[in-house]
Amino acid sequence: MSFNTGTCSSTNVMEEIRELIKDNRLSVSKLAQEIGISRKAFSRIINEHNKFVDMDILVYLCKKLGIKAIVID
Repeated sequence: MSFNTGTCSSTNVMEEIRELIKDNRLSVSKLAQEIGISRKAFSRIINEHNKFVDMDILVYLCKKLGIKAIVID
């Protein structure tokens, strides 16, 4: 992610989210609870085991982690 602009490419958005969760030392369990899903379901999303992600979850994570834009290439 470009930390100056807060953008990332659509091809690696989940990778960026995983890295930001790790870098910010955020709890996967706490994030899952905030979203209203189980830790296991959340882990499946961020580890890309689910092919489709609810846009509300993606938007929430981007806002929480400071991702302001996703560039679709």
